[in-house]
Amino acid sequence: FFHWVNNLPCSRCGGQTEPKSDYLLPTDDELRWNASQVENHYCKQCQFCNRFPRYSNPEKLLETRCGRCGEWANCFTLCCRAVGFEARYIWDYTDHVWTEVYSSSQKRWLHCDPCENVCDKPLLYETGWGKKLSYIIAFSKDEVVDVTWRYSCKHEEVLSRRTVLSEATLRETINALNR
Repeated sequence: FFHWVNNLPCSRCGGQTEPKSDYLLPTDDELRWNASQVENHYCKQCQFCNRFPRYSNPEKLLETRCGRCGEWANCFTLCCRAVGFEARYIWDYTDHVWTEVYSSSQKRWLHCDPCENVCDKPLLYETGWGKKLSYIIAFSKDEVVDVTWRYSCKHEEVLSRRTVLSEATLRETINALNR
């Protein structure tokens, strides 16, 4: 259903492109569809700059059906909600996102990563990918929750990396968002 994008094919000549480190300014239309940034994919064959807007609007994403973990998780969360599941978007400070779906029968949230095609494998990132986790936050229609600890078996190591703000400030911020 979704197409993973690393390098875009050139829209002018069909050649291979390379993403450049610079970002392009979003057009008015891209801004209308909540493009957070626009990647510049350069074609060496025809010297054309191909735009890859990183949309966050699910309606637009269902049209384009391409992206990376952010786009995939965004649409997967939407689709889960559309068919009646309670679902929330999970943001990992170390650069990944996925979905959690609430299981009424198990009375708990299940980790679901549409990019990896896995369900209920919360230690995947730390033990499988070797990620050095620090902050993992869940966003639902009702609340914001720090869910870091369910994704780690190395709690002391994780705690030592949580240096962006104090634990008290994190709790206060989350509590303020939930008011």
